[in-house]
Amino acid sequence: MTDNVREISMIPDMSADDVTDVTAVTGQKSLSFSEAPAGGNDVTDVMPQKESLPTSKVIQPGEITPLPELLEPHIPYEKRPCWHVYDDFTRLDNGKLMRPGTYYLYFEEDDDGAILMDKWVCSPLHIEAQTSDRRDNNFGRFLRFKDSKGRWKTWAMPMELLRASGEELRGTLLTMGVLIDPHSFRELSCYLLQTVAPKKQINCSLQTGWYGRHAYVLPDQVIGPDADQVVFQSNQAAYEEFCAAGTLTAWRENVAAKAVGNPMLALGLSCAFVGPLLQLTHSEGGGIHMLGDSSSGKTTIARASSSVWGGKEYRRSWRTTANGLEGAAALFNDGFLVLDEISECDPSDVGEIAYALGNGYGKQRASRYGSARPVTRWLTFALSNGERSIATAIREGGGRVKAGQSMRLLDLPTKRKYGVFDDLHGFDHGAALSDYICSEALLNYGHAGRVYLERLTHDDRNFSEYLRQIKSLPGFQVNGAEGQDKRAAGRFALIALAGELATEYGITGWPSGTATEAAIIGYHTWKAQRGEGNDEKRQIFSALLDFIERHGDSRFSDMDDKDSDKMVRDRAGYWRDENSVRTYYLNADGMKETLKGFDFKLSLDLLEQNGIIPPGNSKGERAHPIRVHGKTVRLYRVDFERLQNDGAPVYPAQYPEA
Repeated sequence: MTDNVREISMIPDMSADDVTDVTAVTGQKSLSFSEAPAGGNDVTDVMPQKESLPTSKVIQPGEITPLPELLEPHIPYEKRPCWHVYDDFTRLDNGKLMRPGTYYLYFEEDDDGAILMDKWVCSPLHIEAQTSDRRDNNFGRFLRFKDSKGRWKTWAMPMELLRASGEELRGTLLTMGVLIDPHSFRELSCYLLQTVAPKKQINCSLQTGWYGRHAYVLPDQVIGPDADQVVFQSNQAAYEEFCAAGTLTAWRENVAAKAVGNPMLALGLSCAFVGPLLQLTHSEGGGIHMLGDSSSGKTTIARASSSVWGGKEYRRSWRTTANGLEGAAALFNDGFLVLDEISECDPSDVGEIAYALGNGYGKQRASRYGSARPVTRWLTFALSNGERSIATAIREGGGRVKAGQSMRLLDLPTKRKYGVFDDLHGFDHGAALSDYICSEALLNYGHAGRVYLERLTHDDRNFSEYLRQIKSLPGFQVNGAEGQDKRAAGRFALIALAGELATEYGITGWPSGTATEAAIIGYHTWKAQRGEGNDEKRQIFSALLDFIERHGDSRFSDMDDKDSDKMVRDRAGYWRDENSVRTYYLNADGMKETLKGFDFKLSLDLLEQNGIIPPGNSKGERAHPIRVHGKTVRLYRVDFERLQNDGAPVYPAQYPEA
């Protein structure tokens, strides 16, 4: 049959004289898998970063380099069917010129012998390795391919994209520049689903963040000594959040330098470096919520801190739901999340979002078959801002503020001498400095975070011990501080550690101690606006005080005036003037309504411990029998004067100076 072999190509025959209008394909060094960047879904160019990207132009006939007479032999019918990839125009030993691409090579029989068929499926696409996660799940293929501009790229493709007709996969490949024959989509799926898996194996990560101690995964790059051991695998074509422009030097001189003498800006920039330290210091997630008046400079701090990792696309808006935030938080796992303007969020979602950010996991959902889906998890540090506090936003949504919510996102007033600034660095006013910082942050971004990770992945110090030393500084010690105060002090100390590390690594250019001073000022500012004591205790006191002040005239009546009963509906209790001081007596329904959302017994314990209600009897009952209008009623006696002193929130007239 050898003498009766005929060749039929699924593409037009081409000779050297025919290639006059072909778009130039820049020659590239052929890289092995280990040389390719072990990045991920943002599709990393194989070309070194400092080289300029190839541009397309039309080749004139006189510029064409003659093709060699022979580059490689044709594939005989004995070895077909098979797949073959030609990276460039290739002359076969039978004289045929093959255009670059991935081919399905097969043959058909007829009366005259075997007919060799060469079917072009897509542009050059190599299957370099098989990927899987640490539990040997989430298998995929690590692909290397040439886009329509002639640039080599890589992508870790999840195998699940090949389900059904594979339309989602083809759409993703087309987005990344792969040319696909519209009549050969089935062959493309067959090529990627070859029965023999690639021999080369590589680990994949489905989230950004740490993979071991010496590899940190970003969507487009893995940083660290073990970067060649893992790739980022996702079904998304690109992530615009993590990108870079300008230079680190320009960012240091024009953005970071303006934080010297401005503790709020220094604090915000230090927050940007906290995320990768959470796991290394065994710290919980959470964040800071910067609040202040409109146009005071809060958004400037958000833009400046975002520029550590990316451009203007890096910031996220509060205009989201609790469900929608799960995807964003997972993308910034072990990283930094910026949420701008809390007023854009539905108030009913604020409390749930605050809890989710700190807890680090999403909702449990059922699959289409009724079984439990895997829960999305993350560990992230957030920087939020707005004109309203977290507590105010929750109350506007009709919710009751809980201590856990306020501790996950700490409300931090940003009011300083000039908006958020103390030092204008030669500018006429705060608005001019804000405009300058914002414009420079749009020109220079994304470099500081990557350099920070490069240093951090090579730094094997015990950061938990380093954090303990910072926590022990006098600025983070407060006499009589309760558990929540110490918890907040630990978070500000972690911000100080992150900023000092970035300074030590030569990233910020700040004098040593700048980040620590800013964190201490931030901690004492937070304490000043919060007041003393346990947050939940103050909330219980405030709830009782607020209830009495709102309903004291409508749902309470004079205990010594029988006629006053006729005017009261939905009675909550009584009042009586004792030694010229008004005292309120709440019935069981009134007290339960007041303390709705709190642990009832714990609330009564706190009220008793602070002398606001009398001690209980031998049975532990705090509602005592009292004779009112000829009948005995069990009531809770509330010392209103003591409640006003212990339960009222305290707001400072001024904040600590730098």
